[in-house]
Amino acid sequence: MKVGFDVKDHVATITLNRPEKHNAMDNEMYAAISSHLGEIDSNDDIWVGVITGAGERAFTAGADLVAMHGTAERAEVGWSSPRPTRFDLGLEVQKPLIAAVNGYCLAGGLELALVCDIRIASETAQFGCPEVKWNLLHGYGAQLLPRIVGTSNAMYMLLTGQFIDATEALRIGLVNEVVAPDRLMSRVYELATIICGNGPMAIRITKELALRSRDLSIPDGIRLYQALNRLVELSDDLEEGTRAFAEKRKPEFKNR
Repeated sequence: MKVGFDVKDHVATITLNRPEKHNAMDNEMYAAISSHLGEIDSNDDIWVGVITGAGERAFTAGADLVAMHGTAERAEVGWSSPRPTRFDLGLEVQKPLIAAVNGYCLAGGLELALVCDIRIASETAQFGCPEVKWNLLHGYGAQLLPRIVGTSNAMYMLLTGQFIDATEALRIGLVNEVVAPDRLMSRVYELATIICGNGPMAIRITKELALRSRDLSIPDGIRLYQALNRLVELSDDLEEGTRAFAEKRKPEFKNR
């Protein structure tokens, strides 16, 4: 199985399982990853998603260029409006996603990591956008990367195709933490457990507010916040959260 999927304690783990190819993704894997992300989004029993790669050498080295570009017959040129059915074409997931980056995180693999909300890297991780070396585009990633690391840092990676290590990735804000290889998954699941303990409606709406307000003015962002906050204020979980705070106990939320 090229892409594993496991759910335990409300945390779903997607594992890219092609270590002999540095977990390079073919069309089948792109479809499977996107399908599993859809399952995370729609399944009420899943509260957090984790994405990682099998083995220690790679999260994923990106698209398998031979499988996806080298052997395909040339199709008649045409175009239709894209639909967000794949993670690299704008597929959205309302649940929090955490990338556990072990080893190479390149090209389409970097795009997959950028789709995640939190990125934890092993000390051995390397990141890069080498598509320009092969006259390809780092399409979706070229739009996400500047928003995360700033235009100058993104342009360095996008235009040179050079790799950066985990320390540099942490410095520019590409990853949130760098840990020893043997601590990677335990740390990621620690964070997933923390998120699972927070108010579920507040988690989903906070992600929505953060993403939707990026292109809004502050006044328009405040209006969006006020509209979304009204949903939180009307929920039973707000009452439970404030009562638990007053009683100094762990809240028991319902709105998953």
